[in-house]
Amino acid sequence: MTTPDARMPSSELVRPVSSWRRLGLGAIGCAVLVAALELSFADIARTKAQSDVRDDLNGLRAEIQQVLSLDVQLIRGMMGYVRARPDLSQAEFTLIAQDILEGASGHVRNLALARDLVISHMYPLEGNEAAVGLDYRNTPTQWPAVARVIEENRLVIAGPLELAQGGLGLIARFPIHQRAGPDGDGRLWGIASTVIDFHLLLEQVGYHQFETRYHLALVGRDGDPETGDVILGDPGIRDLDPVVLEVVLPYGRWTILAIPRQGWPALTPYLPYFIAAALLLFAGFAALTLIRHRIATERHRAALEIVNALQRAEAASSAKSSFMAVMSHELRTPLNAIIGFSSLLEAHPKDSRVWDKASEYVTDIRRSGEFLLSMINDILDLARIESGRHDLELGAFDVAASVRRCVRPFRVEFELAGMTVMLPPEGVQLRARGDARGFQQIMNNLLSNALKYAGKGSTVRIGIESRPDRTIRITVVDDGPGIPVEKIEHAMQPFVQLSSAHTRSVGGVGLGLAICRALALAMGGSLSIKSSSGAGVSVELLLQAAAEAG
Repeated sequence: MTTPDARMPSSELVRPVSSWRRLGLGAIGCAVLVAALELSFADIARTKAQSDVRDDLNGLRAEIQQVLSLDVQLIRGMMGYVRARPDLSQAEFTLIAQDILEGASGHVRNLALARDLVISHMYPLEGNEAAVGLDYRNTPTQWPAVARVIEENRLVIAGPLELAQGGLGLIARFPIHQRAGPDGDGRLWGIASTVIDFHLLLEQVGYHQFETRYHLALVGRDGDPETGDVILGDPGIRDLDPVVLEVVLPYGRWTILAIPRQGWPALTPYLPYFIAAALLLFAGFAALTLIRHRIATERHRAALEIVNALQRAEAASSAKSSFMAVMSHELRTPLNAIIGFSSLLEAHPKDSRVWDKASEYVTDIRRSGEFLLSMINDILDLARIESGRHDLELGAFDVAASVRRCVRPFRVEFELAGMTVMLPPEGVQLRARGDARGFQQIMNNLLSNALKYAGKGSTVRIGIESRPDRTIRITVVDDGPGIPVEKIEHAMQPFVQLSSAHTRSVGGVGLGLAICRALALAMGGSLSIKSSSGAGVSVELLLQAAAEAG
């Protein structure tokens, strides 16, 4: 006779063991999920914290760049005066230096001239007597920087270093050469320099205010961050994964290293919520597999949405940083010129020597204002076009005639630059559908870019042709230095300047191509660029052909 236990199906005995296994796997899975979410969000939190630090310190970086740029300009005028009057006396030097330093910040300690590499002129003399007569060649702490100025024939910012007159400072030095000609042999006259009190400079730019929130280090003695010398701060910050920002000096670079005072975030504030959600998920798994699956799916979708939202926020923050970096320079430069020249005229009586150059100053003020107006108009145009609030009047217009009208105002500038412009044959008559004024704005921007970047002696070819797909193809091709292939799409973005040094020399904030593409799209067309390094640039504009009357 069999017992009841012997008649029990084997599956009934196995089921509890299998359920415990599922519960154990579920618990492990929930723990892994919590850990994964925590790691993922911790990485996102750290990235966002680094982005916030970078955004905050961008203001410090821009302030340092602006202040040092203005300081360096103080001695440029002195250089021209010395070249014109190489035998100027200390009294003459004092008068000129007084005018130059009148509007300077308090951290600029003095202006000096070192004729034949011996400090011969000094202003103010009081408090700097110890420096007069100093021979750079016999001063080991300063001679390497002076020798570099002479060898490279450019500005060198040395320091921070201990000054002969006491204190810690930066020394900006320019070489001065006599004018070459009948009365001069072009030889080295000496060195012009200005001394900047390093600690007062840091106070002016608000460096110490940032130290209350961050551990900071400044790297790049003598404007060379490759040496790795820490100018200010704790060298050990390099081991803490700091944010790195580059400070562009007039000639050279510094690097700012920074981490928050409380360090980078280790755990996210979401950890308790992750644990609670995992417990709920585990309970659902134990009750019903389907519910667990649905909850997991919804949580995964929510996590992806949060990640995407944070990525979009980070991209927006990066775009804002790029915009601020460009605009902080482009707005301040003309504004500084306007305010500086206006203040100079306002601060001097009309019978002073400053007013002898009033017409030049007024011209500079007007040019700066025109540049600001042009830049603001470009920004407003781009915003209006991208928001769909453009004032385009779509209709048929003669493409070749419009091209010739656009080229006409540029002919003198192209001739002065030694450039050749080749137009379509006179017989070409093609009508496109679009806004004639918008098309002229596109062509003006493309011709302006070719004039700026193609280079002396280059050739610019403008072509117009009709295509089988009922579109009109307009091309502007130059044989200049070209754009690297990997940077073409980047160049089409707003506020992008691929070569900062050259861009500064020709002006602009990087909106021309963005406006051209936006206008082309608004007219139902397209704009593209083909180029590579050393192979010139070919810009192609496609517009719909106008319907034939009939």
